[in-house]
Order: sequence, then structure tokens, then C-alpha cells
Amino acid sequence: MRKSFLYLTLGFVAAAFVTIYSCTKRVNGINNDQVIETPYGLFFSDTAGNLFVTNDGKTVKTIFKADGFPCRAICTDNGNILWPKKNLYISTNGVNFNHAYDSLTSYDFMACNGKWLNLNQSMIIDIPDWGKSFVCSDYPYTLNYLGVAFSWNQGGILGSWWIDLPDTAVVTGDPVSFGLWGNPPYVIRVTSFTLLKNGTLCGYDGRNNRNFYRTKTTLWSECTGNPDSAVVPGVGDPLNHSGTPLPHRIPAGDPPGYGFTAPVDTTAFYSYGHYNNRLIAIDNINCNGNGAYYSDDNGRNWQAYTGLPNKPLLCIASPFEEMCMIGTDSAGLYVLNNNTGVWEQQVANGLDKHIIVRNIAFKENIYKNGSRKKFVYLATNKGLYQSTNNGNNWSLTIPGNFVAVY
Repeated sequence: MRKSFLYLTLGFVAAAFVTIYSCTKRVNGINNDQVIETPYGLFFSDTAGNLFVTNDGKTVKTIFKADGFPCRAICTDNGNILWPKKNLYISTNGVNFNHAYDSLTSYDFMACNGKWLNLNQSMIIDIPDWGKSFVCSDYPYTLNYLGVAFSWNQGGILGSWWIDLPDTAVVTGDPVSFGLWGNPPYVIRVTSFTLLKNGTLCGYDGRNNRNFYRTKTTLWSECTGNPDSAVVPGVGDPLNHSGTPLPHRIPAGDPPGYGFTAPVDTTAFYSYGHYNNRLIAIDNINCNGNGAYYSDDNGRNWQAYTGLPNKPLLCIASPFEEMCMIGTDSAGLYVLNNNTGVWEQQVANGLDKHIIVRNIAFKENIYKNGSRKKFVYLATNKGLYQSTNNGNNWSLTIPGNFVAVY
């Protein structure tokens, strides 16, 4: 009995070996472990306003030639390229761009190093599972309570954008008295999005320090600690004042375009990221060394991270939810140590520790034999960097001065 079982086992092993060898090595003369079944497309843009695409991080095709206006973010929706500059532009064929949506929120603010910044990659997000893309909007409509517009199952084309609404009235005042095209008294303007691993979409008002969240089947709700008098009393007060808020400030006035002065006394302006189901806010200005904070309850209570430099924190990403990275202005790349909960400067081979990291993206190739190869990319002031081993080593693959990568 044992001998028969042994022969049977060896027969299965031999058959499996032949099957694996034939599937992964050659079928009709083709190496399946080298044939990409699902290739990625990586889009990136530079300070001159060029838009490029690559399928390997090395070979580049120019989609849009420089117009002198740098972009703020890049996104795709159902195969269409969405490109926020002053307005939102769209390409449905990868060649020509047209207007998709005009009323994008824009805040010019000065970081602690004297550089002017604006909203970054997190100002737009596509959620394929929902069939929706979301973008920060200052559309002057009285029902634009939150400053969020969405395109639903139409790829972001012109005319497909709608104002998103909250679950409850999160503002006070009399919007009707301001007229349909008047300047509403609301101080809520979402400026950043991130999608948690559990499917919760979080939105943050970086100017007024207010946190919102929604799911695929629910509307926006507020989850805000006391914003430290960051809103005008009686106009747009949060429904819930409990919790531990992010360190912030009282704004100087309404944003540009509403007839008032821009906030010039800003000491903190956060944008959102996440790591699995943990919400993370990074201070893009970082004048007071605020650094980064995390919340495990959608933004009601925040706790501080440590280890980050007193430099503007420009971007945050969690490649494949396996690590969390923050790009800084002139202090390189920082990675979260999962054991200590402390951010550590990435001093891996090939990456300058003083580089400006403006954006982070990650892609993967899926081969015909089912194997996957993962890539992480950095858009920096020196070029596009690529890592194939979770950020342990980096190589400069495309020189340039890049702003965004997606």
C-alpha cells in the first residue's frame, strides 16, 4: 500500500512539474513568465506642463506638449485621462484634451520655506467600484455645501459633473437669500480625498479643519473634533464638537474668487492619505512642525506621529497597502516603521536624501502565468524614480522636473 501511494504521489509531482513547466516556460514558443497579460500605464507631468505616459518607467511617449502651466494632479476614469490644471481637462483618446469641468477649488498658500503651494494629487480621486470620480469644487451654487463634485459612470466627460450633497445640513444660515449664483456663506470646501481599504471615502477641508466621510451607499457625514474656532461662529458650525482636532488656525478670510482676501496667516494646511483603514493627515505647510497625524475614527480624534522633518510634506501614498510613504520638500522620502510607528528617512540606494518628492504612484504587471511584479514611482525635481523592491532601492529612469505621477 505504501509503495503504491509513493508511486501515485511521484506521478502527481511529475505531472505537476510538466504542467508548470509548460505553462510558465513555453507554449507555442512564447515564454508565459515574460508575457504581460495586464500591462500598466503610468502618467506623469512636469513643471512646464508636459504630459507623458510610459508602460515600463523607461520608454516615454509625450501625450500633451508643454503649455507653460504645470498640472496639480492626474487621474483616469474609465480609460479617460483627467488632468486638473486651473480647470479640469479630459482626453478620451490619449491625444486631444478638452474642458471637462471649470470650477475647481484652488488655494494658494505659502509653506514654511517660502514656496507657494496649491492642492495636490489628492484633490481628485477615481473609485472604479463606485463608478464615480470626485473632485474638489468651488462651483458657486447655493447647494454646494461641501465643495465636492462627482461624475457618475460617464468617465468625467463635460456635462457629467454633479454637486455631491451631505447626509444632513452641515451648515447654517440662509442660502436662498444669496441667490442661485451668489456667494453662499458656507466655509466648507473639501480640499483632499482618500479611500480607506474598507471602502470609506474620507474628505477633508484643509482651510477650515473639518473632516467628512461617506460610503458607496451613504451620503457625506461629518466627523470633526472641535476645530479650534476655525469656522465663523454661527455659519457652518460642525454638528459635533467632541474629539481631538488637528492643530490648525483661524483663517484670515474667504478663498480667492469670493471677493475676500486669501488666508495668509495659515500655519497648517493638511492633505489626506491613509494606510489600510487608518486615516493620515500630512501638513503641506509644516511651519510649526506639525508633521503628520493619524485617526482611527474617520477624523474625529487625531494623534501625532513622530520622526518627520520640519519641512513641507508634499504627498503621501501606501503602495499596495504594504507600506506608507511621505514625500517631502528637500528632505527626501520617509517611510513608516510598522514596528515602532515612527517615520524614518529612506536612505536606500539610489535616492538623494535631499530630493524634492512631489508625488508617489504604484503599478504592477500581471503575467500570463499569474505572477505579478510591483513597481513604485516617485515624481521628483530630478526626475522619475523607480523601485522594484518596495522602496529598498531606487533608480532614476527618466530625468526631469516632475510634479505629478499616476
